[in-house]
Amino acid sequence: MSTTALDGIRVLDFTRVLAGPYCTVLLGDLGAEIIKIENPEGGDDTRGFNVSPKLAFSTYFLAVNRNKKSIAIDIRTEAGGEAIRALAAKADVVVENYRTGVMDRYGIGYEDLSAINPRIVFASVSAYGREGPLKDRPGYDPIVQAESGFMSLTGEPDGEPMRTGVSIADMFTGMFAAQAITAALYVRDKIGRGQRIDVPLYDATVNMLHHASTAYLVDEVVTGRYGNGNILAQPVGLFMADDGPIMIAMTNNRLFKRFCEEVLGRPEIMDDPRFADNAARVAHREELIAELNAVFGKDTRANWIAKMAAAGIPAGEVRDVGQALTSEETRAREMIVDQPHPRLGIVPGIRSPMTLSETPVRDPVAAPDLGADTAEVLREIAGYDADQIAAVKGDD
Repeated sequence: MSTTALDGIRVLDFTRVLAGPYCTVLLGDLGAEIIKIENPEGGDDTRGFNVSPKLAFSTYFLAVNRNKKSIAIDIRTEAGGEAIRALAAKADVVVENYRTGVMDRYGIGYEDLSAINPRIVFASVSAYGREGPLKDRPGYDPIVQAESGFMSLTGEPDGEPMRTGVSIADMFTGMFAAQAITAALYVRDKIGRGQRIDVPLYDATVNMLHHASTAYLVDEVVTGRYGNGNILAQPVGLFMADDGPIMIAMTNNRLFKRFCEEVLGRPEIMDDPRFADNAARVAHREELIAELNAVFGKDTRANWIAKMAAAGIPAGEVRDVGQALTSEETRAREMIVDQPHPRLGIVPGIRSPMTLSETPVRDPVAAPDLGADTAEVLREIAGYDADQIAAVKGDD
């Protein structure tokens, strides 16, 4: 039978909300054992977000905590700190997103745990990093999107800056952290030790400015908002068919020529000097949009998309979440999977997007109840007896 890519890797997950849990859910999908360490008094904040009336469980928490075990330990207590150190001695990775200095204060920071286990990979996910002038400042995805310049690129040209509909800064920070962790695990045998990793939301979000950052650094050009359009290529954006919007994207003359000839039946549009090449189309974006919408308005969205698909033109209808999840593509790709849960039964979820031919991702298990695995983990990994487990749990 095939094994998973990270089979045998044990992760102590001290994270909560989104950036850190998204990092560890990716590692869990790849087969790592994820032990989520939560405050006994409520656990991860997101256990209280979007509580489903059907399940009486947080759908937000379900989304980023599959394939994890939950143990409830108060790291502020002596017994809790001892338990963490006992687990760290047999772990490969620690991921945390506490305020700077919190882990050190309780004797479970990088220096403490690497002294016990020199092979430990210790990753910190924070707003502004563990060094620097803002290391003690709290921060969340919306704040970082605003401060990094990312929000200034999102929204309509004449509208307000907008953050994205999901907390994308959190999510790509989690991706960067997961990538750094896998790199550290790969190199660990070469250098003979683990290492410390620091992945701040601010750094990750500035990194994701992409072409906008280079435009400023090279030419001091401050890129603005272009809504659903594109500053670099046209036609890209939202166009209106007779019965609804279509998103299309053409980034070269070859595609646009085929589009005019085979889809619109209007080759003369390509011959118009205003639209003859990409630079001209970008300069005359508004005229191009008006010209194309006049044609699109004469037929239905389904017919236009079928014509563009036949011609190899990238296009698609604009869907809401429900329409996307019940679409033919989602069904064909088997994106929705059943996740077993010991108390809730079968919970639907979205599978990992990663497909590996030799080391497939693991079958998903729904996010755990708070502290559901405390006794099992302490007994099997830390070697604790019943009295020691009771002391950690604060049982009388």
